[in-house]
Amino acid sequence: LARVDVPARLTDAEFWKLIEDTSEPNGFFRSDNLVSNEDTFQGVIPRLLTIVKPGGVYFGVGPDQNFTYIVALQPRIAFITDIRRGNLQEHLMYKALLELSADRADFLSRLFSRPRPAGLGPASSAAELFAAYGRVDTSPALYDETWLAVRDLLVKRHGFPLGAEDLAGIEFVFGSFRAAGPYLAYGGTGVPTGNASAFSGRGMRYPTYQDLQLATDDQGRNRAYLGSEDNYRMLKLFEERNLLVPLVGD
Repeated sequence: LARVDVPARLTDAEFWKLIEDTSEPNGFFRSDNLVSNEDTFQGVIPRLLTIVKPGGVYFGVGPDQNFTYIVALQPRIAFITDIRRGNLQEHLMYKALLELSADRADFLSRLFSRPRPAGLGPASSAAELFAAYGRVDTSPALYDETWLAVRDLLVKRHGFPLGAEDLAGIEFVFGSFRAAGPYLAYGGTGVPTGNASAFSGRGMRYPTYQDLQLATDDQGRNRAYLGSEDNYRMLKLFEERNLLVPLVGD
């Protein structure tokens, strides 16, 4: 096959055409899957870094665990697929929030609809960020303001032809993060670690969004996309350049 160079940026029209031309009809899955149900996915990153060269093409599935792989592996472009169109809608929410938010603290403020606590900055650890937001209540006004900004960015600034169904799906994901905050988990709203109701019938507690952002690889390093300001900036730039393309497909 002839090599095709990946541009440094996709136009909004190119980005949306890739989605429309490549995606399949919406399919069914038994859960919303808004957060990964695996808490050890960072473990393979040190090994991957020895065999995967930067500048390739990344293919992934599901929600935002892919962000952690992307910031570690530094691909030229990424395609994230899932049988559920809800996953595409979730990635569009993330795209908007990343583009709107200057740093990790701003991003979490918008994601959780909670006012930004004082004292957070680029040097704050992921643990410090989540501890601070764990002490803050949600703000209905901030939720409304952010939801309007998300819609405007996607529909007006980017010009994506999102219909009522897609907008409702994006708002469902956004509302789920407002309701559960850092404790959103696979399949629905999670609860803090230690609560017996967080365990499934398999005897395993699904990790929460917070758990996954505080996890480490098998060498003890936190490689999550909110693990450092550098990771966040790389992902933000990637999204601003339309290089993370969510698709629907089985």
